[in-house]
Amino acid sequence: MGRKSSGPAINYVEVEWQDIISTAGWERYEDTKLPTFWSYGYLINNNDDEVRIATTKDEKGEWFGFTVIPPGCVKKISPLIKGGNRDSIKKKNYKTS
Repeated sequence: MGRKSSGPAINYVEVEWQDIISTAGWERYEDTKLPTFWSYGYLINNNDDEVRIATTKDEKGEWFGFTVIPPGCVKKISPLIKGGNRDSIKKKNYKTS
């Protein structure tokens, strides 16, 4: 089951984040760099525990299609829709029901 949002307006965002890399072979130091990714979706949560975006909302207002990223991996969150502002994407605990 999805989650309903009952808080402030939700922005469509780009999340730039780095992932972990692990090797078990003969890779050289300079060949093991952290990969950077960009994920896109509606910002559902941005707090000390998680950055959560969703891609789909149904007719009842429930969100689905989540990507959940540890905050320490997030490099930047940028609003993508006209009128979106950076103040609205600061860490918040959005209430869900």
